[in-house]
Amino acid sequence: MTSVTVKIIKPHSERSFAEDVAGIWAHRELVLVLARREISVRYRQTTVGLLWVLLQPLVTTAIFTTVFVFFIRIPDQDGSYPLFAFAGIAVWQYFTRVVSEGGSSLVTSSALITKVSFPRMIIPLVSPIAAGVDCLIAIFALVLLTALFGAHLSWTVIFAPLIILAVALFGYGIVLWLAPLNAVYRDIGIVMPFVLQIAMYLSPIVYPASLVPEKIRWLYELSPVAVMVDSMRWAVLGTNAPSLAGIGVFIMTIVILFWGGARMFRNMEGTIVDRI
Repeated sequence: MTSVTVKIIKPHSERSFAEDVAGIWAHRELVLVLARREISVRYRQTTVGLLWVLLQPLVTTAIFTTVFVFFIRIPDQDGSYPLFAFAGIAVWQYFTRVVSEGGSSLVTSSALITKVSFPRMIIPLVSPIAAGVDCLIAIFALVLLTALFGAHLSWTVIFAPLIILAVALFGYGIVLWLAPLNAVYRDIGIVMPFVLQIAMYLSPIVYPASLVPEKIRWLYELSPVAVMVDSMRWAVLGTNAPSLAGIGVFIMTIVILFWGGARMFRNMEGTIVDRI
């Protein structure tokens, strides 16, 4: 007697978050293939290749060092402002890549989505993985620069990969909201760069939080962006760690983003193919 395998496909709205995660895990090889393709395509036919990973934060750090140290003359963080700025910029550039590329991922991958059946939540997951490789290289360069500058290199640097993972989860949680919305309302893709630019200047990425008026400094300490940046500076440079309250808010924010984002993604997934 021949056994017959029956595959039950549930409506998108009836799937649970656990089933979404299981679907992604079952297609993990596809995720890695798409991530490798993204990395190779990004630097294909470029003259300097992966050196762009280092040139972008290095040039940006040089610009902000000139402006803030030599022109505005803010406290130079015990002579290591370039390292202070580089750590913040490396994390911020990773986060912005995850959000901007992940937010538009469903639109840019429309040809694949409309032809192949697989969990659509895989597509926004590619950008955190592909950009994560660049971030690891940038942080490794930061470690080397710290040694070359003769600055204190903390043993807590071993936590740097975990911090990158936390940034990836935070960015992916945001993208679960943005990607389906951008597939339906293209205004999201237009507004995103503007919002990210504002968020950068409102966050202590290239300037210390000590410059923020004391009355509102507590808001900065609770900001998820500040927690991400300060955590990397603590890990590599041995600066003050983020407050426990800030870490708690950061974890709660990730949980809420994932819960709400996965739910909305699930509800909109059925209409994305028609509207993309």
